[in-house]
Amino acid sequence: SPGFGFAQERLAEMEFSFGQTEPALAALKKSLALSPRNAQALALKGFALSAQNKIAEAGLYFDLAISADGSLANGWLGRGLARIRKGQVIEGRKDLETAAALEPNRAFLRSYLGKAWSMDQPLRYSWNTHLATNELSRAMALDPHDPTAWLYSALLNDQRNCINQAIKALEHSEDLNGNRAVFRSKFLLDQDQ
Repeated sequence: SPGFGFAQERLAEMEFSFGQTEPALAALKKSLALSPRNAQALALKGFALSAQNKIAEAGLYFDLAISADGSLANGWLGRGLARIRKGQVIEGRKDLETAAALEPNRAFLRSYLGKAWSMDQPLRYSWNTHLATNELSRAMALDPHDPTAWLYSALLNDQRNCINQAIKALEHSEDLNGNRAVFRSKFLLDQDQ
């Protein structure tokens, strides 16, 4: 149904999931022309622009998504990640906390929140290490087959000079990443690796 904005947004999600940013943006253009307040389409456009390293423009679309639907976790996730990429770690982490509060059982959100907590300095022996570890553990429990939390756990352990734990977590992340071939394109799996 080419005149159905939500269908065009889903097409854009499919294109983007295969790493096809330009076709995704083309479908999003149609989607937003038909349904300009579709919050998920606005957030997805932010992610597509982020993939092109257009962080400032992406941030505007995440703001629009949040304005259209403040309960859409993807809008908060995207804005949080964009803020972190601009060096606004605390503000970005607060957005990620909001995303995780909106969808507390979504492992991916917990993984990114754990990573954000691990970015605060000084990290060693701080309360932030405890918070990061808790979020990553929660993500691992919510989705034991997602390699994201294991990767961020490896990076956190490396920062803390827990090298053996870091290597073990990294190897486990690599093993889990190979299991995602059913869900992700070969291009994206190679990129993940």
